[in-house]
Amino acid sequence: MTVVKKKTQKIALFGGSFDPPHFGHLDIVKNLESAFGRVIVIPAYISPFKASGASDEKVRYNLCKKLFTSAKTEVSRVEISKKDVSYSVDTAAYFAKKFKGDKLFWVIGSEELTRLTEWHEIDALKKLVTFFVVPRPGYNPSGEVLQSLKKRGIKVKIAAFSGVNISSTEIRIDLAFGKENRFLPDIVKKAADKYGLFNPYRKYVNALYKYNSTDKRITHSYGVALCGAYLAKLYGGNVNDAVIACILHDVAKSVNVADYKNKVDLRGFPEPTVHSPIGAYIAKRDFNVSDEIAHAIKVHTTGDADMSLLDEIVYLADKTEVGRNYNEVFYFRYLLTVDRELAMYAALNAVHDFRDTEPCDYGDRALEYYARVCAGKTLPAMPPRKVDAGEEEQKEEVREEVRESEHKKPAFKRNASSTEIAEAVAKELDLHKGHDIDIIDLEGKTIVADYFIIASASSSTAVKALYGYVEDMLTEKFGLDPSKRDIDREWVALDYGSVIVHIFTDKTREFYNIERLWSDGTNVRRFGGVD
Repeated sequence: MTVVKKKTQKIALFGGSFDPPHFGHLDIVKNLESAFGRVIVIPAYISPFKASGASDEKVRYNLCKKLFTSAKTEVSRVEISKKDVSYSVDTAAYFAKKFKGDKLFWVIGSEELTRLTEWHEIDALKKLVTFFVVPRPGYNPSGEVLQSLKKRGIKVKIAAFSGVNISSTEIRIDLAFGKENRFLPDIVKKAADKYGLFNPYRKYVNALYKYNSTDKRITHSYGVALCGAYLAKLYGGNVNDAVIACILHDVAKSVNVADYKNKVDLRGFPEPTVHSPIGAYIAKRDFNVSDEIAHAIKVHTTGDADMSLLDEIVYLADKTEVGRNYNEVFYFRYLLTVDRELAMYAALNAVHDFRDTEPCDYGDRALEYYARVCAGKTLPAMPPRKVDAGEEEQKEEVREEVRESEHKKPAFKRNASSTEIAEAVAKELDLHKGHDIDIIDLEGKTIVADYFIIASASSSTAVKALYGYVEDMLTEKFGLDPSKRDIDREWVALDYGSVIVHIFTDKTREFYNIERLWSDGTNVRRFGGVD
């Protein structure tokens, strides 16, 4: 009797809270189906990294079943059925036994790499799976991190595709602030509305209205919440705590201070900052937030000596959220990705320079503390345009220090409107053979940017050349450098604050179709073509 040897199958295990499932998940699964023989989507009951718990697991499971319908993909109940905390090592062991002899790949986003060694029983898990890392904008895997994982015996494979920059946390923040749906398939949005799901932050936003926050202040709080979530992920902090603290950081901005003078100790806080300790008091009284969240709200304007990670996240998010438009903000946003302590020192130093004459004990202590912490460090200049040095080098942040002065900061011209910048970018792309150039007008629709410029290029080489032309032109003409670059072989994104530029190869643009996320059919203009 002839025994037919089983062919080894590569299986992608895609776990997560799917709280909620969104377009980004759909794109990842579509790519996984092209790279693997089988894809298994595994909604968690309660993720160990989401201590506050996820929305109703039955609804999330059923939504995943409706969204992921390919014959190659199945949705597993293995974690949902546990009704307990889900650990990857247990799930991997289950599938290793079920698919004995096959190769298992555990799918993670690149933002997870820096804390992968903290995963439960990682030394057991690493024997069961290879980690399949999907790069996400803003979280490029560095060579240093990859090398340390290799030394630990943790197998990592970087996906040839990138994930769409959609965050479940951002979706929940959008829902809380009543923003227009940008990221959820219709069936998910309808379920959210019907069952009141995926909206844990609404009660904190309601408090802003209760305490008479202005529309401008609420828009600012929205921006701070988004920025705080990003920084918490970047630095490995508690995202949920960061979002709550950021939403509530200015909750007392419009209250009558006299009503709280006998309830809150305001010593050490100058008049423009007294809303901070009062806000901490309100957050504790109304929502029983943790002491750490309350303290982050208390010192978000002044800083303090020996701040916690959450304190730093809220302070920096308040100073650098996308709605801020002062001269140094572009530089501070760059520092966030280079050195958190230097970012704190630079921001505190700038606030100290512009502070009123009234003493601020907390601020003085904070500046003295971070001056000591950063002693011997040099504030770097914004780096020049990244030069291609191979695919792996493109995935790492370029941190080039070219100035010696500790206090020197680059100057930025501010005499150009976002419309002028957008038109100049489109013209430059057209000049150098970019095609299908769309200008998407987002003013009044989102605080992410005023304009998106989306263009196609004939090859990855052309993508690289086009973003070089755009950077050089904006630096020379307007004195602008991008606050953030996301660079892949077939997709480059340049963030200039009010204007964000995307350059794709034709194939990649067709696949991601990000216009669908940002256009409503009336705000898109084809540059050089027919409107």
